[in-house]
Amino acid sequence: MARHSVQNLSSRSRLLEAVLLATGLNMVPLLAQPAQAQGAITSPAAGVICDQAGPTCYDKQGPSIGLTQTYFGSIAANRLSSELGNRPQANDFRLSNGAVCDSRAATCWSDGWQRAQMAPNLTQQLFGSLPTTANQSGGGLQGLQTPRAGIVCDPGSSPVCYDQSGLSLGLTREYFGSFAEQTALRNLAGQAPPRQFRLSNGSACDLNARTCWSDGWNRQQVNVALSNQLFGSANGTGAGGASTQTRAAQCRMTRWFKSLYNGNCELRENRTGKGRLLEVSLQDGNVYSVSKPRGGGYQLSDVKGNSWPVNVNDQGRSVSFTWSDRVLTVTPTAAPSNGNSFGQLLNNLMGL
Repeated sequence: MARHSVQNLSSRSRLLEAVLLATGLNMVPLLAQPAQAQGAITSPAAGVICDQAGPTCYDKQGPSIGLTQTYFGSIAANRLSSELGNRPQANDFRLSNGAVCDSRAATCWSDGWQRAQMAPNLTQQLFGSLPTTANQSGGGLQGLQTPRAGIVCDPGSSPVCYDQSGLSLGLTREYFGSFAEQTALRNLAGQAPPRQFRLSNGSACDLNARTCWSDGWNRQQVNVALSNQLFGSANGTGAGGASTQTRAAQCRMTRWFKSLYNGNCELRENRTGKGRLLEVSLQDGNVYSVSKPRGGGYQLSDVKGNSWPVNVNDQGRSVSFTWSDRVLTVTPTAAPSNGNSFGQLLNNLMGL
């Protein structure tokens, strides 16, 4: 009993300290959903919000290490720096009171990922103004998640993620987990992902047209925000001339002849202004990128930024990648229509 009393007293003391801190900094409380609040959301200055659960401070670009250090100290800033260093910068973030803010849409919503109820006070404080009526209606990115450029995730009844090649099992697993990935795989029923699809917010996208529309299949109102997010533009041309092709495959990973992975995977051939690369996405969440710098040999890198020289062995229907103490064997589920081996296609991809 005495222990619970001490813990309760300690919790009250920390809460009192937080209130005094907010008062001393002239912070304005910004509680989008008081009933769900897990920590105080305050605004020490225009364009800045701070969440004491974390603690973390944000500006219109997202989490800010500098602002976090200013208002919460070096320990909090170092923690945030470590967290941001282990993952790509997201366009949106969720606060401890349940609100979600999106830097691309310059909007915050009090109902989180549903994105149906805008939080006007939070939006004005962080972004300086409210979005125009055109941005608040007609679909946009409402109800969708945009973890990074070129990716749209739909958290509807059957959560899935898309890139500019359509439904992606690898991305679905990465952001929604293996159960969502398996559900999406069952829904495909052995068929290739459709070239046209509709999202839970009513918008529809066509991969051939590289465009999304907020009025669904009527195709009268282009959803500019969604088209830009998914394809890099709203007029059917990709940013920087980028193009992507995706194909299903079987992958086997071994280490000193011990099996580490054996199952489905996705091959994503990317051609951008920065060069060409092949991405291999395993269902266990690992993604490997193969590139070939001019005048150099093949290089393989993982999602952590590690890079190795890799030996590529063309086996006809399959290609094996050997680096360090590992071997990754990739076998596309469909043979190339032009009769070339996968290795020849890889050489073509790398410009050889």
